[in-house]
Amino acid sequence: METRILHSGGTDLEVTVPCLGIMNLGVTVDDEASMAILDRFYQAGGRFVDTSNNYGSWTPGTTAGDSERLLGRWMADRKVADDMVIATKCGAGKLDPNGPILNGTPPTNYEGLAPEVVRNQLTVSLRNLGVERVGVYYGHVDDRDRDITEVADTYSALAEEGLIAIPGLSNTVSWRLAVARAHSRQHGRAEFGAWQQQHSIYWPRPGYYEAGPVTPDMIDYAASEPDLTIMSYSPQQGGQITRPWMAVRDPYDHPASLDRLRLAHRIAHDHDATANQVIMAWHLAGPESRLVYRDGSRTHALDELPARRAAMIPIFGASSVAQLDEAIGALDVKLSDEELDLLDTV
Repeated sequence: METRILHSGGTDLEVTVPCLGIMNLGVTVDDEASMAILDRFYQAGGRFVDTSNNYGSWTPGTTAGDSERLLGRWMADRKVADDMVIATKCGAGKLDPNGPILNGTPPTNYEGLAPEVVRNQLTVSLRNLGVERVGVYYGHVDDRDRDITEVADTYSALAEEGLIAIPGLSNTVSWRLAVARAHSRQHGRAEFGAWQQQHSIYWPRPGYYEAGPVTPDMIDYAASEPDLTIMSYSPQQGGQITRPWMAVRDPYDHPASLDRLRLAHRIAHDHDATANQVIMAWHLAGPESRLVYRDGSRTHALDELPARRAAMIPIFGASSVAQLDEAIGALDVKLSDEELDLLDTV
């Protein structure tokens, strides 16, 4: 396994890549298969796992926290808790436990990111996991009813108290994250160092504006912030990448997506790899900002300027050991500069 460093203030946290997302382990994947996947991941050198306090809350027969509890049981049984870096989240749990998470139209049924909610849910997550500290703690969905500086202060305090190493934010727009990070730095506090957003090979359709998907301006912002890492979730798009007969998910359902899917498959063919592996290799290389107005571009031709790449770590899911092995195989795919240039094109 390769490693990368996540940063926040004066804290550096070494993590293995890619990151294993375990949303379905202990939820739609039974305990035996889940344990086998985690065992194989650990055997391969994987030490970075992503979960959430609400995983299991929308699946019949399971409850919120089942993914965390499965991970906790596995770490306790294998006695590996000290080896693992755990990322978990709060904010998208149910506000009303008897209602659905999403009601179809606003308002949602999210618990939000009030200071007391964040602290209380971290306590629950630590108990579920059987640990005293987590590596990365995300606000799962931005709470637009709260000043983002208040959210930033809440997470900074948790880092200062040693309960988390790296504050993280997920499913939020660039300007909110930028304001939060600037506020924390101004006050000498730990800032959001991990930014979890949806990304694969596709870009959202023109005119789409929601908080979840990575957009070119997010790449540009992260490329200008060397201590910020984008954690890309759903790089495999629920299996659609290798099953092109499946419909392309919203908001990527536009003609340009099919061109990019063909590109990923063509490059995969040249490397005797899968399209999933090519996409994750691209994420690990760091997508390049292609916005024209780059620093120095008024005095230098663009091709004379160094590439500005956003630090990115993909989070992949697996429901079998075979799928896990495929994802880990992305580390063996070395993309050429020409291939990266094609993949970077928006």
